[in-house]
Amino acid sequence: MSEGRSGILMYESALGDDAQRRLREIGRADVVVGIPSHRNARTIGEVVRAVAEGVTVYLPNQRVVLMNADGGSSDNTSRYLTDATVGPNVERLVTVYEGGMGKGVAIRSIFEASAIVDAKVCVVIEARAPGIVPEWIPALVNPVMSGNDIALGCYRRSAYAAALTDNLAYPFLRTYFNADIREPLASEFALSGAMAGELANRDVWETDVARFGINIWLTIQGLVEERRIAQVDLGYRGEGSGEPGAPGDARFGHMVGTLFRTLTVHRRIWQRNLPPRRPSFHGGRSPDVSAPCSDCATALVEAMFTARIDYTPQWEQSLSPAAMAAVNALFEQPIDAFGFPIDLWARVVADFGLSYNKGDGDPDKVGDALLPLFYGRAGSYVRETEAMTVVEREAVVQRIVRAFEAVKPYFVEQWDDYQPWVDSLGYGLGL
Repeated sequence: MSEGRSGILMYESALGDDAQRRLREIGRADVVVGIPSHRNARTIGEVVRAVAEGVTVYLPNQRVVLMNADGGSSDNTSRYLTDATVGPNVERLVTVYEGGMGKGVAIRSIFEASAIVDAKVCVVIEARAPGIVPEWIPALVNPVMSGNDIALGCYRRSAYAAALTDNLAYPFLRTYFNADIREPLASEFALSGAMAGELANRDVWETDVARFGINIWLTIQGLVEERRIAQVDLGYRGEGSGEPGAPGDARFGHMVGTLFRTLTVHRRIWQRNLPPRRPSFHGGRSPDVSAPCSDCATALVEAMFTARIDYTPQWEQSLSPAAMAAVNALFEQPIDAFGFPIDLWARVVADFGLSYNKGDGDPDKVGDALLPLFYGRAGSYVRETEAMTVVEREAVVQRIVRAFEAVKPYFVEQWDDYQPWVDSLGYGLGL
C-alpha cells in the first residue's frame, strides 16, 4: 500500500521516488499533459513537437507539466521530450513508470502526477497519433476547464481504423448504456485533475484496465458515475498500428474483456430503463470527406479463415447452435466476395458476452476467440463502406446499432438464466 496525495493508493504507486520528488519540486500546476510510451521512437517525435507547440502557444498563462511515462524503452523514446523546445510556462518530467507493464499503468502514473501537482486538467496523448496538430491541446483542455469532467477525442478515420469502434464498442454502449458516445475508445482525452486522482486509487490496476482496457474503462466510468462528458472533434487521425489480421492482438482481448466484464459489474445499471445520454460536441465538426483506407479487407477475411481450425471448439462453446451454424455457413463464401451480415455479427457478440460472464471456461479464451470473427466482420465492413464518405458511412454504423438493439431481448432472457461468475469470485467490483 502506498500513500498518495488524494488518499491511500490501493496498490503501490506507478511513480518512482525520483518522479515523485521532481513533482514536489515543481509544486502546483494547472495542466498535466502525459504521453504514455514504450518503444515509440519512430512516432513520438511528431507527437512531442505538436504537444510542445500546443501548450506553449495555446496555454501561455497556464503552468504546464509535460510528462513522458515510459515503459523502459531501449530505443531512446524519451529523448524527444527531454530535447523538446518549450516555453517558460512548461516543466518537463521524464519517468519510467513502475509496476506491471501496460498502457493502463502508464496512464495511471499520469493520473497520479496530476493529483500530486493538484492539476485542474489531465490530458493524455498517445505516443503514436498520426495527424496530430497543436490545436488538439486547447481542444481537449478547454471543455474540462469550462466544467466538464471528461473530454473525449473524436476523429475522422478510415473504415479500417474505425472498425472496432463502429462494429463493437459504440453499438455496445448504445445498446446497454443508452449512451451516444461516438468514440468510446478515444486515444486522446482529458479529464479533471480531481477525477484523475480518484481513478488512480481504484482497485482495477491488476486487471485488463492496466493494459489496453484503460480507454473503454474510462468511458464507462464516466457513464456509470454520471460524469459530465464532452466530445471533441479533433479531425483526421491516421491508421492504427499493427498488421491487419495479426493473430492474438492483446489490445483487442484487453478491451473486450473490460467491456464484457462491465455487464456483470454494472448489471444493476444496464438492466434499468436508462435515459439517453448524448454528450454534446465541442468545437467545429470535420468536413465530410472520404478517409483513405488501406487495402486490408482481404487480409482480415483471410485471418478469419485461417483461424477456423484452432478456434472452432471455442466458437462451439460460446455460440448458440443457430449462430454456430450461421458462422459455419460464412466459410462457404469465396474470400474475395466475403460478407459478414450485421444481424449475425450482433448475435455473435451477444453470445460471446454471455459466454464470457457465465464462467463456463476461461474468460480470456472467450475474448481471444472473438478476435478472428471480428476480423471477418471488419473486412466485410471495409468492403461495404470503401466508396463512402465518413458521414455516409454513419448510416451503416446506425444499422449496426439497430441490430445490437434487436438482439438485446434475447441477451436479457439468456442472462437471467444464470448467476454471473464474478459474483462468486468477488472479483472486479471496483470497475
